[in-house]
Amino acid sequence: MNTLEHTKTHQVLLLDDDNDLREGLRWMFESVDLPIQGFACFADFQALLDIHIRSDNRLCLLLDLRMPDMSGLEVFQWLVKSGYSVERMPVIFLTGHGDISTAVEAVKSGAFDFYEKPTTDQRLIERVREALRKSGEYLDAQNSIRDWVDRISKLSPREREVIMLVAKGKLNKVIAADLDISMRTVEVHRSNAFIKLGLRSSAELATMLSRLRDQGA
Repeated sequence: MNTLEHTKTHQVLLLDDDNDLREGLRWMFESVDLPIQGFACFADFQALLDIHIRSDNRLCLLLDLRMPDMSGLEVFQWLVKSGYSVERMPVIFLTGHGDISTAVEAVKSGAFDFYEKPTTDQRLIERVREALRKSGEYLDAQNSIRDWVDRISKLSPREREVIMLVAKGKLNKVIAADLDISMRTVEVHRSNAFIKLGLRSSAELATMLSRLRDQGA
């Protein structure tokens, strides 16, 4: 059984001005337990976007490339410029045959994928599920970062100093000399810091700090 299909923490968003297409996709996705909310124009989508972004739901945006008020490509560029993560909400473009080259360029710029209309088949469902999984991975990573930042905040200033020097590969006696404290004091601070962080080795510490740096934390 696919866990994703049976969880309540996912949401497909659809921005397309075609009423018939929105209704057809709503029926298709809801028939496989994938909730979908459709928007006919950018203004309606924008009004509720932050509510969805702040939720715990995995998200995927189906975005029509051609719309009268604001093209899908312009919406995508606005999302990126406004600081919305396309990993938090992967974007799949819905496109006609003549727009494929534009959709390919959008994918190169960070869109998850594009799909040529008509779109009512199992392949689109599978791509949306993959996009939702990617959104879930992003949320898990963000939760992990918040957890580590919270743990680090519980370190005393001296424990933080010691642990950063440990991460640089310095021996206890070198750290003691650098901080002008006894080696026994270094050992105590190091032990307390590892307990607070839930770490067992310097290798785990280095891995944790590397992940935080990669995420810009």
